[in-house]
This record gives sequence, C-alpha cells and structure tokens, in this order.
Amino acid sequence: MDTMGLEKRISTTNEAGLIAILYEALIHNFTNGIRAIDEKDYEKLNKITNHSRDILAELLVQFSGGDDEISSNLREINFYINKLITEGGEYEKDSTLFKTSIEILTPPICEGFQQLEIKEEPKTVTGLTYGKSQLEEHAIKGNRSFEG
Repeated sequence: MDTMGLEKRISTTNEAGLIAILYEALIHNFTNGIRAIDEKDYEKLNKITNHSRDILAELLVQFSGGDDEISSNLREINFYINKLITEGGEYEKDSTLFKTSIEILTPPICEGFQQLEIKEEPKTVTGLTYGKSQLEEHAIKGNRSFEG
C-alpha cells in the first residue's frame, strides 16, 4: 500500500483497523527479515527486528488494559513472537522463526482484525486534510462532511 493510501486508511478506520495495520506491518517486517537473512544483510535485519519490537510494544499497550481472556491470550502470543524474532532473527539468524511468526499471525489474528475493521463503524470525524499542494475533503458517510 502506498503512503497516501495508508494515511487515508489510518485516518478513516476504527480501532480494529488500527490493530490490523500494526499486524500487517509486522508481517511485512517478518517477510523483509527473511529476505535480509537470506541476503546476509544483518544490519538491515537488526533494524527490522527493532522496528518489529516497537510494533509489538504498541500492541502490548493496546491489550494491556483488559483482563479478559482474549486480551491475555493476545499478549501471550505477542510475547512469544518477540521471543521468536529475538532468538531466531537477532541471535541465530534463522529465517524459519520469522516464517513461524508469519504463520501464527496471518490466518487467525491479522485476518480477524481485518474483518472487524470492515464490520465495525469507524470512530473518526470527517474533515479536511492538508497536503503539500492540495486540500482534500474526507467524508466517511455521504450525509456527514465538513466543508470550509
């Protein structure tokens, strides 16, 4: 997804969509981590691993407020993935652990949040966004908009 498309998605999505975006970024990082290991580009691998840890930290914050079973399970999965990428990616340079992380996230978790993103209403306000040379109006529903 291009930068403009990602910015628009972030500004118009709901909470589940934001979580889905974080998981999508993790999967993208893990794919790049596999490639970096195959190319023996360990400096790039280190950057990818650190960025992935930042994303995992944000996900831990998002699920830290709930004492429910789902939040607890997602925290445990995120801790486990952090362990995999640290041990496998950073220390052992083993791409299979990144592949395992992708398999854990792709079908159940990431796709689940993507489906919730579609089914739940966005919790954003419409308005104007400013670009370098343009002013755009974003409206989530046809009957709600802000015009200047």
